Amino acid sequence: MDKLTTIINTILTNIGLDAIKELRPEMDLRDDLQIDSISFAELLVHIDEEFGIDVNKEGQINTIGDIQKQLGLN
Repeated sequence: MDKLTTIINTILTNIGLDAIKELRPEMDLRDDLQIDSISFAELLVHIDEEFGIDVNKEGQINTIGDIQKQLGLN
């Protein structure tokens, strides 16, 4: 499992949701993964700590693909 999937699953399990097996670029953080605003902020902190980049700096992040693009993972 890659680092981003691990981070997403940590957030999901912390809010009482099931972990996911794979991330797809089209997955919407709010609609598909049910990440609320507090969990979203936590997600950004975890990504910044793990990858050393503020993925929200270049604009609003809505999907897994948006995160992957900012991290250069696509």
